[in-house]
Amino acid sequence: MKFLKQNAFTLWLLVVVGLALFFPQPAASGGFLIPELTTQLGVWLIFFLQGLSLPTDELTRGYKPKRLHAFVLSWNFLWFPVVTGVVLVLLGWLLSSDLRLGFWLLAIMPTTVASAIAFTALAGGKTANAIFSTVYSNVLAIWVVPAICVAYLAANLSVEVGLLPLFAKLAILILVPLVFGQMIHRIEPVKSAAIASRTKWVSQAIILFIVHAAFADSVQSGFAEELSVPMLIAVIGLTGLLLLFVCALVWWSSALLKFEPEQRIAGFFCASQKSLATGLPLATSIIAATNGAVDTALLLIPMLCYHPLQLVLAGVLSGRFSASN
Repeated sequence: MKFLKQNAFTLWLLVVVGLALFFPQPAASGGFLIPELTTQLGVWLIFFLQGLSLPTDELTRGYKPKRLHAFVLSWNFLWFPVVTGVVLVLLGWLLSSDLRLGFWLLAIMPTTVASAIAFTALAGGKTANAIFSTVYSNVLAIWVVPAICVAYLAANLSVEVGLLPLFAKLAILILVPLVFGQMIHRIEPVKSAAIASRTKWVSQAIILFIVHAAFADSVQSGFAEELSVPMLIAVIGLTGLLLLFVCALVWWSSALLKFEPEQRIAGFFCASQKSLATGLPLATSIIAATNGAVDTALLLIPMLCYHPLQLVLAGVLSGRFSASN
């Protein structure tokens, strides 16, 4: 029972993917669930609830030291892609082109918000720093991720995507509800925190629906048929290898900057983790703008594999960090 509670979200991910494989029609494009509209409303609600839950005082106190946030951002958007590139150069031949693109997409995603903050707190790190870094990373990703993806698609797949309309769409879906939720939190902090704590399951349910809709659409279109069991095993293995490699390098490089122990812990979790809550909306919005040039499900698989693995590893490491403080 304890195992089921601790891994409930990962198990539900497997369930919704399985349902998409066998019953794709309700959530596929043209299905009666209207996935495009439902997904957009769901994304808006996810970021509204995140804005509602962010403690404003902690957010404003966590911006120093600035070099910590520069460290986190450099790993989120620069060094993580470099490490991913090394792994793909050595072992990318095991994967299809869409799965390799999925790893590149994973590499440029922002850090998590809720889990990075939670694990920082569990490990005895400075949560104010974690809150500031995670918000900064996710807001910056609205512009960084589409710009990189559009350039990649144009250079490698000759796919043209309008960047300004994509920026506008993502700002409406992500930035506007985040700011709106934070404004309400500043006015009614106690009520906002209470609402956010009671609705944590809502964001997870929406993410599950987005994953289900993406896989259902791919199954309906026939693209996901190229994913074989050996290739899936290769993805899981490469994802685990990438996670261990990145975490080791993040921890080692953070020592060179001589952060305080609490700051180093916050920097570690914020620099090594990748957001599913922000990553899915960014990925699906960018993919939708390509008009079917790439397959949604295959691109999301590395991200879906990385998410549970990072949580398991963070759970182990947070206990060790806490014991060593």
